[in-house]
Amino acid sequence: MLLQRLKPPRETAQIRPLPARRSPMILVASIGLTALGALLAWQVYGIAGHRTPVLIMVRDVPIGQHLAAQDLRTVALGLDPGVQALEATEKGVVIGKRAAVDLKAGGLLSGTQVTDALVPAPGETIVPVALKPSRLPARGIQSGDQITVTAAQASATPPVDHTARVDRVGPVDADGLVVVDLIVPASNGTALARQAADGEIALVLRSRAG
Repeated sequence: MLLQRLKPPRETAQIRPLPARRSPMILVASIGLTALGALLAWQVYGIAGHRTPVLIMVRDVPIGQHLAAQDLRTVALGLDPGVQALEATEKGVVIGKRAAVDLKAGGLLSGTQVTDALVPAPGETIVPVALKPSRLPARGIQSGDQITVTAAQASATPPVDHTARVDRVGPVDADGLVVVDLIVPASNGTALARQAADGEIALVLRSRAG
């Protein structure tokens, strides 16, 4: 009896709680976020690691002016595939061409911003006409389209039609008008400008098949 009393009491076994189970949806979401983060990091690293020598403008060059070697500089940039830019290897081809738009210092140079042609060419002039959208073809017009400018309403004087080529089409302005730059022979420029000032003209789109 004495020996039994001297025996230390047995420790009661402690039951450890089972680890909480994670929800399958949370596990899937965690894996997805991890994969997305890895993909984004890989894309950023790939763009930053692949640097392409491209041409940028060193100084402003207005539209129509020739590009010279001192107007351009080569820099290596990591560009998104959707960015249009001329590579440094094309510098020799670009020099001597004309600016198709106003080029600003620090901007990337793309192929659409240079041209061999001077607009307007000798013997031509550009006449801006402001028109209501209803005076334009519903399918729209674009640079290079051949059109006929005709009187939209009858008048006392016989209407004079003008053949023209579209240079640019502006957006609808605050007055609800669309400004279209038309290239016409210099001899017809003044007459077309006067007709356009009256606002009674419409544009007829000719076949794009030539």
